[in-house]
Order: sequence, then structure tokens, then C-alpha cells
Amino acid sequence: MVVGGLSLILAYLFFQSRGLWDPMHAWNRAFADVSLLFLSVILLLGSLSKVFKSVRKWLVWRRELGIWTGVTAIVHVLIILDGWVQWELFQIFFVFSPFAGEWVLHPGFALGNLLGIVALVYVLILMLTSNTRSKKILGFKSWKYVQQTVHVLYHLVILHTAYFIFIHNPNAANWLQVPFIMTITLVWLSSLIGFWFTVKEAKKSKGI
Repeated sequence: MVVGGLSLILAYLFFQSRGLWDPMHAWNRAFADVSLLFLSVILLLGSLSKVFKSVRKWLVWRRELGIWTGVTAIVHVLIILDGWVQWELFQIFFVFSPFAGEWVLHPGFALGNLLGIVALVYVLILMLTSNTRSKKILGFKSWKYVQQTVHVLYHLVILHTAYFIFIHNPNAANWLQVPFIMTITLVWLSSLIGFWFTVKEAKKSKGI
């Protein structure tokens, strides 16, 4: 309930920050922003917990954050399907050309959305297995392997998001550009630091 309520509040704030946008696009982007934010926090918690023991008490929130990462991503997709392509699924690979007067295949747009579709599949897999029952069915090692693919999901989401805020319509004002770069830099740096501390602790335990 706490994370769900926070999701709605953040989505509303992100929506309000794009007052000049079409409401449909502002809402779909808002829920995508919340999803990316939660996913980044999950990875940051994992990395920082290897460096600061005090962060480990917050790891219990990763499951809830993961579930709401998926829920907000699904809402993002549903808004697009209903409000933009009107359930014409293959239309997510096309853009309307005012010169041709018809929808035409756009390679960059198609690739950006294809990355988003693959990311959505990863989100659904992680959501469906983010529970104790799945851990028992799959076995701990298999379950852990599945959950660790969150790093694959993150990079798919990063590529998908980067296309739409930097490449697809570069002239459109989007305040997310600078925070986006800062966030992924922070996540990657914390991941490297966490790896370094893990190696250091492993050597210490072996007396190296």
C-alpha cells in the first residue's frame, strides 16, 4: 500500500511537470518515469548494501518496489495501446507521415518500441517469480538467476528510454534528459563500487 500510494503520487507529479504535453502522452510518460525510478532504486540498494551495512535493512523493500516497477510499466503500455495505437498492435512500429499521408515504418521508432516490448516481457517474468512460492518451485539457485536478470531489464529500459528522450523527437522539450544521465551514471558507479567491495571482502575472507 505504501509503495502503491507513492507510485500514484509520483506519477501525478511527473504528469504535472509536463503541462504542455498532450495528456495521454504526459500520463504514459509519467508512469514510465516512476517505473524507471523504482528500478534504479532497486539496483542502487543492491549495490550500496555491499558497501554500507546500514543500507541492508532497506533491502526488504526491493520486492515491493519490483512489483510496482512492473505495475507502472504495464500501465504505461496500456495507456499507449488504448490512447495512441487504439489496440492496433503493429502500429507501434509505425509513425504517421504528413508527406505520404499514411503510417510508415520508422526503423528507429520500431527498434525503440521493440526494446520496450522485450523489457516488458522481462518485467512480467520478474513480477511472476517475485514471491516465496516461485522460489520453492524453481529452487533457490534458479530463482536467484532469474531475479538477477534485473540488470538485463535495466539496460533494455535505458536504451528504450534514451531513444525517446534524445533521438525520436530531439526538439521536444523534456526536462528528464539531465536527471536521466545523472541517474544511470549513479547506478553504474554504485555497481562498480559494489563490485569492488565484494572482491575486497572475498580476498579478506581468504586471507589474501
